[in-house]
Amino acid sequence: MKRILFVDDDPNALQAYQRVLRRRFQIDTALGAEEALEAMRRCGPYAVVVADMRMPRITGVAFLTQLRDIAPRTVRMVLTGNADQQTEIDAVERGHVFRFLTKPCPTEALVEALEAALAEYRHA
Repeated sequence: MKRILFVDDDPNALQAYQRVLRRRFQIDTALGAEEALEAMRRCGPYAVVVADMRMPRITGVAFLTQLRDIAPRTVRMVLTGNADQQTEIDAVERGHVFRFLTKPCPTEALVEALEAALAEYRHA
């Protein structure tokens, strides 16, 4: 089973993702972009990384851009509660994002997006 890394600055959100998705996927979490970059170096690469956009110190777009350089095969997704059109454009253009989801995201939609991302990873 391929591993998925969720990155958010909200520990409650990370716990919720693990609780809801752990029976279907192998989920790791990182509290912020810096912890995620360390996880990539220590435990990576991950098949899929799902990141929030608004995090302290390193924005989601900056994180996804760095991630693309570190692990180009990793499928990058956004799950954010603070979406605006420019953020979406930046995420797609600079971070090469596979899917852009907004919070709250229904579990079924998130599962479908993760399954599509894992299929993309397998075909890359």
